[in-house]
Amino acid sequence: MAIPGNIDSSHILAALAEMERLKDGDLASSTGYDLFHAGRRYPPKEVLRYANMEANGEWLDGFSGGDQSNNFLIIRGFIIVLKGTNLAIGLNYSKNGSIAYEIDEAEAEEVVDILRDIDEPMLNKTERDVLVRSRIGQSTFKNKLIRRSPKCELCGISDPRLLIASHIKPWRESNNVERLDVDNGFLLCPNHDMVFDKGYISFDHEGLFIRGNILVRFESGCFY
Repeated sequence: MAIPGNIDSSHILAALAEMERLKDGDLASSTGYDLFHAGRRYPPKEVLRYANMEANGEWLDGFSGGDQSNNFLIIRGFIIVLKGTNLAIGLNYSKNGSIAYEIDEAEAEEVVDILRDIDEPMLNKTERDVLVRSRIGQSTFKNKLIRRSPKCELCGISDPRLLIASHIKPWRESNNVERLDVDNGFLLCPNHDMVFDKGYISFDHEGLFIRGNILVRFESGCFY
């Protein structure tokens, strides 16, 4: 049985709130996975049963756990972890074993807030997956870089709102580990990020700055 497509993130959040009011032991436990939200863990299949009550006024039966339930929740911006761990899985985990990232519980709520509204009906399944992975990765990656060095590596701007987490090896060419590896990136201001992204500036293996010939002026830390 297919999971009704009209269940969206608002129904899932309402289901979690309802489940939070239940006593311990009133919910069926999960075997291999949990939905992680607000520091709590919930059985994904039960979440969808309650979410369907919110969306369609009836309990949902006849659907499977595992990839069917997990994929549905991941696409709608929720975090699914391997039971007993902080390892968040990617789509079709039982088939490809993909670990998307490891949860930093101090950052988990920020990630959930960023993803909460990703439920655009015009996006197909693949587009939604790309957006979810990108938003999760960028948030976690940037926070790690800020903890290491909270400023633009070239001009020293330190306002987090003006800092961009730049990947040395491009996102599209990196695997899931490289995308969150702080040694594969640094923080840059928007100006420096743009010229770095276009290949006009770079860094050598020792971390020393390399400037391309096309850039002819350097004043107050910014290129013109």
